[in-house]
Amino acid sequence: MKTLKRRGGKRWLYLLAAIVLIGAYGFWALSRPLPALRLTLGVDKLSVQTPTPKLIWPGAGQAAVGVLGSQVLATHGPQTPLPTASTAKLITALAVLHQKPLALGQTGPAITLTTADVALYNSYAARDGSVVPVVAGEQISEYQVLQAMMLPSANNMADSLAIWAFGSLSAYSTFANGYAAQLGLAHTHVGIDASGFSPTTTSTARDLTRLGEVVMRNPVLAQIVGQNTAAGLPVANNIKNVNSLLGTDNIIGIKTGNTDQAGGVFVGAALAKVNNQTVTVITAVMGQPSLRQAMTDSLPLIQSTQANFSTVTVVPARSVIGRYQQPWGGSVPAVAGRQLAGSTWNGDSLAAAVKLNNSVPGKASAGQTVGSLTIPRSAFAGQQSVPVKLVAAPSKPPLRWRLLHAF
Repeated sequence: MKTLKRRGGKRWLYLLAAIVLIGAYGFWALSRPLPALRLTLGVDKLSVQTPTPKLIWPGAGQAAVGVLGSQVLATHGPQTPLPTASTAKLITALAVLHQKPLALGQTGPAITLTTADVALYNSYAARDGSVVPVVAGEQISEYQVLQAMMLPSANNMADSLAIWAFGSLSAYSTFANGYAAQLGLAHTHVGIDASGFSPTTTSTARDLTRLGEVVMRNPVLAQIVGQNTAAGLPVANNIKNVNSLLGTDNIIGIKTGNTDQAGGVFVGAALAKVNNQTVTVITAVMGQPSLRQAMTDSLPLIQSTQANFSTVTVVPARSVIGRYQQPWGGSVPAVAGRQLAGSTWNGDSLAAAVKLNNSVPGKASAGQTVGSLTIPRSAFAGQQSVPVKLVAAPSKPPLRWRLLHAF
């Protein structure tokens, strides 16, 4: 009898131990943290294509358009090198400021003009070139020479400035050609003068557009080409900008050109509003019958360029961007928290980069941010970003699943 009682007691102890172990396991299985949800469906990039741009190109010659801070956006006509006329002075100004830099507000050193400078004036005047009067012994600042060269387009001042900065026109030409190559102006060649009066300086509308962008990035030159007049030059006194389009349709520069060989040339800069951001449009027109025609054709080109930017929705609000798989079955969608829109040039695509967490906690909440959608900053707009959020909290796993998937 004692043996049977001892055996019965042990069975109760074993049963009790089993109950305790099962209970402990159940408590542990039901109270342990839920496993993470894993990303099973997502996208790397979302994009939208904008409509084809509609530009009003000139009827002859060649042209190009661009935007400050971006690449050349479009070209028209054969991009074969043509004489640049006085738009060559854009290279001259940049090259001189590279050699003899000025900060905004500085006038630079005084330049003493000589009989050689007077001879340049007489030579260009005899050939009916654009000039401003000078005298031997005249003291004129570097900034004032730049004004004389860019506003009334004085050929004599372009050559005088280049000789002052580089020692000779030959040395200037050598430097300027190397400098143009550094700027990526592969189809631009600087010839025998700094003024562009000689047809030996050639370029394309594409290169002139890129050159215009470089000029407008220089605060000193951007200031000068935006001036209607300049006063107080030592001999010439008051001078006027020959860019008659300045101030029309937000035009803020840049340079005219006109010779018998080049015909009419105009490089323009104008402001445009793109989704509350101001951008600078650059245009170039070459090979026109006259300067008047080049400027007449430039105006509708500038206006149509200003109108060919789009603000488009890349991702509508609540668009499903990814899904998080629940280990116990089903999934939770992750959606764009709000609409993502951006601005770009018509004809380009606009893409949003997607960044999503690879996993989220099993006890995540509805509306929890799990990633982002971003359109990077461009010449047309600042960076745009929206969060990606969970539509709902993960569901509770069934009791049976929790007990059977404790490990």
